Amino acid sequence: MQSKVLNEERTLLIHTPSDYETSNKKYPVIYVLDGNSHFSHTINASNVLREFERMPESIIVGIPNNLGTRGRDLASQKDNFKKYIKEEVIPFVNKTYRTNKIKTLFGHSLGGVFTLNFLATEPEVFDNYIAASPVVQIFNSELQSRFVTFFKEHPTINKSVYFTLTEATAEGSVVYNALNKFVDLFKKEAPKTLHWKYDFIENHVHMTTPYATMYNGLNRVFYDFQAPTFQSYQEYVDKGGMKGLENYFVKRAQKYDISPVITHETMRMLANVLYGEKQEKLALEILITNTKNHPNSIGAYNSLARLYRRLQQIDNAKATYQKIIKLSEQQKSPNTAYFKRQLAGLRK
Repeated sequence: MQSKVLNEERTLLIHTPSDYETSNKKYPVIYVLDGNSHFSHTINASNVLREFERMPESIIVGIPNNLGTRGRDLASQKDNFKKYIKEEVIPFVNKTYRTNKIKTLFGHSLGGVFTLNFLATEPEVFDNYIAASPVVQIFNSELQSRFVTFFKEHPTINKSVYFTLTEATAEGSVVYNALNKFVDLFKKEAPKTLHWKYDFIENHVHMTTPYATMYNGLNRVFYDFQAPTFQSYQEYVDKGGMKGLENYFVKRAQKYDISPVITHETMRMLANVLYGEKQEKLALEILITNTKNHPNSIGAYNSLARLYRRLQQIDNAKATYQKIIKLSEQQKSPNTAYFKRQLAGLRK
């Protein structure tokens, strides 16, 4: 794309989710600075986290550097580069792709301090900020003063921030000491509504921290996408029971533009906890409801069949396995033979 702000041609790297072409959904967007280096591993991290429901399907936009422009864009003319992202990159992505309002910015090193500076100066642009080994000493006094003012002016701001650093021997004592002062400022002044976390990550060097930071950061900033877990029946009751769980998923659906139906895996894990605490009837009700909510889910029916078997309700278990086998054959599942063996064993 030809950038009017930067007066040069720029490239964007864009990855869409696996179901993008077959759905009408709108997706969050993750903007990745130094896209030449960090685009591919962002895709890998998001694929793993998405598979285990730790984050939503997302569009990933890598913003590569032109030859020789990194220092200019991220430091000496950072305000102009922010303008490019805000006025050209984001509008282009929103116009071309089905996006929702949730945006995340990631940066490493100089890109990390650029990311934090974006939060302090224009917090309305992004919702989540992830910074790996930010070299805050470059703009130390400026950034510190900006955040002091920012915290005072935004006492109820609701954003997510995650940043990291490794050992002083790897990062340099100047970087290490400057970031520790920065962390102290967050501890003393950050509003309670700001969801922030700093991690000191051991056994890394400056150029490996972005890989761990990206994975942990995405897992952290999408905390309100992740399904609640329960350690006991009492905890389930204290959190509002099924009504509380339903309300959580409705709220999640409204923010992330996804289905409000409680996921199969959430219901399965809850039923396991309840069964372990002698709440067999309630566990059974939950798994029956799960099959109604997910009528084409082999996993939902398999969880129910296993519980029927535990409860010695053999006829119900056999009927459920018959349903599983039918679904498995329709969906050409590689586990069809296994389900047939389970049914045969019950018949014996």
